[in-house]
Amino acid sequence: ECDIFIYRPTQDKEGFDFLENLKTIQIKTIAWIHNTPFKQLRLMAKHPYIARYVNVSKEQYDMLRDHPIIYKADMICNGFDPKLYIPKEEVKKEKSVVYMGSLIHTKCFHILARVWKKVLQKVPDAKLEVIGSGQLYDRNSKLGDWNIADEKYEAVFRPYLSDKNGNKLANVVFHGVLGNEKIPIMQKAMIGCPNPSGVTENCPGVAIEFQACGTAIVSGAFWGLLDTVDNNKTGLLGKTDYELVNNIVNLLQNEKKAIELGENGIEFIKDKFNHEKISTKWKELFKNIKNDNKVEILPIDQNPEYEFKQFSERMRLFKEKYRFCKFLPAYIELRRYHKKLTKILGA
Repeated sequence: ECDIFIYRPTQDKEGFDFLENLKTIQIKTIAWIHNTPFKQLRLMAKHPYIARYVNVSKEQYDMLRDHPIIYKADMICNGFDPKLYIPKEEVKKEKSVVYMGSLIHTKCFHILARVWKKVLQKVPDAKLEVIGSGQLYDRNSKLGDWNIADEKYEAVFRPYLSDKNGNKLANVVFHGVLGNEKIPIMQKAMIGCPNPSGVTENCPGVAIEFQACGTAIVSGAFWGLLDTVDNNKTGLLGKTDYELVNNIVNLLQNEKKAIELGENGIEFIKDKFNHEKISTKWKELFKNIKNDNKVEILPIDQNPEYEFKQFSERMRLFKEKYRFCKFLPAYIELRRYHKKLTKILGA
């Protein structure tokens, strides 16, 4: 006697089989999208029992504006309880930058490692602390010489963090995978740095955790980071190595500003990711599905020039007006075709 079923799609055989079996089960279903299932988008768009496609960030939603799935799409951030992270008393900040996340290529720790020596040229007493390892998601993964990531990936970032003799720089600390003991390290840091590229990030929990700790963010102005960080209010986001270095140095040399951004971060997380607010949105969604209410297309209300979203919106309206053009590929599909072609050609 289930009214609505919620699931997180996967792009393996089981995920595709589920979509087929759902036609037999015949239950109104919400696809809760933590990672965009690109290969299934058109299947979901025309599937009779996928009632809603719920994104976890606005940037994730906006990239689908001219795709058929937009007419089933909604956006609800992940909720977060900050109680465990908010400092109980005043914390003395240290001149440290903390990266937290899996040490795999898609999380782009190597970008931060690449600029670290440039940071040291301007702030010689800065410290880089790394929470996480290549075993974060798979404890059986084989690690490299530094026992922190897969050897192939370690070989990418080791040169950036080694002295002329090949030894690890003294001001770099690898903590490995930590539980709640990570929190004091995050609270004391002047800067928290999630995935600097934003690649694979839709609603990055690391950015939320750092801000809940009262720690300013420095990272990339890309994808989910644009939703989870209030640029210039809770952190500093940039798009180049040059901006990454400047933003880190800026805050390391200006403790007052770093503390101000960190304090703003606590209030930002309390407000935007409040469980009561998020739960209310889910309840409203359930009501709309049960009543077969039409999906409302959300407005472009942030970063209007990012990833051609204005163009995508115009294309959506064009396809609505001229139905014979609805077969045209969406921007996100063209983007993926271009990436594949570039990879094949080695360009």
